[in-house]
Amino acid sequence: MTDRSLLRGLAAVLLITVASQIFYITVVSGSANEMLRPLTWFTELLAFTASTVFALALATRWPSQAVVWTTLAIAGFLNVIQVAMGLSMFAPAMEASETTPQLFAAVLAGAFFFYFLAKLLLGVAGVALGVAAFRRSGALPKAIGVLSAIAGIASFFLSLLAMIDAESWRFAAGAAGTAVTALVGLLLILAPPVRKS
Repeated sequence: MTDRSLLRGLAAVLLITVASQIFYITVVSGSANEMLRPLTWFTELLAFTASTVFALALATRWPSQAVVWTTLAIAGFLNVIQVAMGLSMFAPAMEASETTPQLFAAVLAGAFFFYFLAKLLLGVAGVALGVAAFRRSGALPKAIGVLSAIAGIASFFLSLLAMIDAESWRFAAGAAGTAVTALVGLLLILAPPVRKS
């Protein structure tokens, strides 16, 4: 794959995860259809896996920006873990909740911890890519860069708070993380970073 294909591929799968999270909140969470939840999660699992692969490939090809791409790769991998926990552990933990009430709560807390840590890392990447875009010429890179950096800062701090107190900060951290993911995806498409030698 070319560098441009990798950037567009990474952007596409990031935007797919944003769409799936919005779909999950607006449709799946209130639906009686038992197939929607696993289908949505499997879609996210594939998208997060692809984001990890694309970001690692970019880290290899762009060593001067390897930290940013590796940060995105780790965020993708953490999301793979948290989605896999939902797919493989939620149902058995719920079945065991009658005899071990705290088991499901522990599994859920673990999955959310990985989720928020991934959002925190996406925030870091959003700030780094946003600042780099702002330093370039042109109104579009600057505008998307500013928005990405602001959303990244919000995602970092709100995710950190949610890792400490998930109950109070879950929705705010999730919203900020989704926003920065969307902005990073748009930035990679509309104002892709410039490869440094």
